Amino acid sequence: MRFHFPMVAVLAAASVFGQNTTMTNDDVIKLAKSGLSEQFVTDLIDAQGSRLSADVSSLIQMKEGGANERIIGAVVKKAPAGEALNTDSVLRLVKANFSDTFIIDLLGRRQGSFSTDASRIVELKQAGVSERLLSMMVKQAATRELARGTELRVRMIDSIDSETNRVGQDFDASLDEPITIGNDVVAAKGSRAVVRLVDAQDSGKLKGRTSLTLQLRSVVIDGKTVEINTSDVSQQSGSRGARTAKSAAAVGAVGAIIGGIAGGGKGAAIGAAAGAGAGAGAQVLLDPQKVKVPSETVLTFVTDRPARF
Repeated sequence: MRFHFPMVAVLAAASVFGQNTTMTNDDVIKLAKSGLSEQFVTDLIDAQGSRLSADVSSLIQMKEGGANERIIGAVVKKAPAGEALNTDSVLRLVKANFSDTFIIDLLGRRQGSFSTDASRIVELKQAGVSERLLSMMVKQAATRELARGTELRVRMIDSIDSETNRVGQDFDASLDEPITIGNDVVAAKGSRAVVRLVDAQDSGKLKGRTSLTLQLRSVVIDGKTVEINTSDVSQQSGSRGARTAKSAAAVGAVGAIIGGIAGGGKGAAIGAAAGAGAGAGAQVLLDPQKVKVPSETVLTFVTDRPARF
């Protein structure tokens, strides 16, 4: 059963970061020091944390500021993937007194590139890095890589509605096509994926149209949950047509596509004109004030950096 917090706690939280609708790392530190329960703070991060940073320096800063590992872990889950971990960053986390459990979970979420020759392993051991961590670093040093520019087609399980869903919310999806590296299938069709709503603009703010932007957050590859960074794809309201495109240039000034856009970006946007390979009869529903992405809609994301697993 989900715990319901008293209204006084809600008001206390609101007073910490004023009228902001998104949360920063500084807000997390203030909340951690405010006397609010750990569960309340983590729920608030889950509900509103869209301007959070989870790079190693930020994680250390939050810990030094009084946030515990459960709260910091909630930030890691909500924040965009930070820089790739390396040997030095793991050592910094150990010296900042993060537990092995926290660091191992972070390594599972964010693949790293490690130097694991014998002399370096001895140096890390002498510096306080446990054998559990060293074993995981050695294992990841031999991981495979999903190349930049890889297209990933996912089918939405949950629906997304501009009227009811909020920025920062995650939605279940599954791979619509398997992922292969060489001759190996590393993720079968139907493998779990997570899509996040990363931006929503109300009608009137964008030339009278509502828009949504999505980001593919993770995919289960080779049995592990792998964080993914993909290019942007966007969707605006205002049309009931259906079209698929592979690049922004193919859409033109009308704006909006569902599909992969080449180039750097953090999300997949669902674009104005509409359906991008929607399956089982699903179509993106648009009118001048709202955008709805039904269950069964197929979206194409393009990785904008390598993903190791």
